Amino acid sequence: MKFLHHLIDKLILSLIGRSFSILSDQDPGIKRELSYLPEEFIIAIAVEKNGRYMIVQKIEDSIKYYGYHNQTKNIDLKLYFKDEEFAYQVLAAKEGIRQAFSEHKVVVEGDLEYAVSLIYILEIIEAYIMSDQFIERVLENKFTSKISRLKLIVKALFLFREKGEI
Repeated sequence: MKFLHHLIDKLILSLIGRSFSILSDQDPGIKRELSYLPEEFIIAIAVEKNGRYMIVQKIEDSIKYYGYHNQTKNIDLKLYFKDEEFAYQVLAAKEGIRQAFSEHKVVVEGDLEYAVSLIYILEIIEAYIMSDQFIERVLENKFTSKISRLKLIVKALFLFREKGEI
């Protein structure tokens, strides 16, 4: 069962990274939060501290998705879960990222100011890819989708992953 949870976590993290790239050009909330991040800002997200990190980078007010990497030097902000079960709870839409962050289930290495923007961005991305019941349960404000869930997932599946190590 642990293997299945780990596989689901990795697939959903990949979907989140790819969706981040697509939504960075379309969602005004994500655009606003990205404006607070410095240019060439690199973000790494993982299920566990010593696992592979999903890497994205802000370039000219948009996000480039680089896939998974083991190397994490030159990363501006790292986010990972304290426990694989916490990751599964968040990534399987049983708990929101903001709640996990507030309950210290998520570890952030880097500037807290930027981490808050990242948490908000991840919450928006969760709203796009998760069920409507999840949105009602987790989001406090009214959420308006700029792209259908199906269209986003299809685009994310065929998104070109940028090559190169960060």
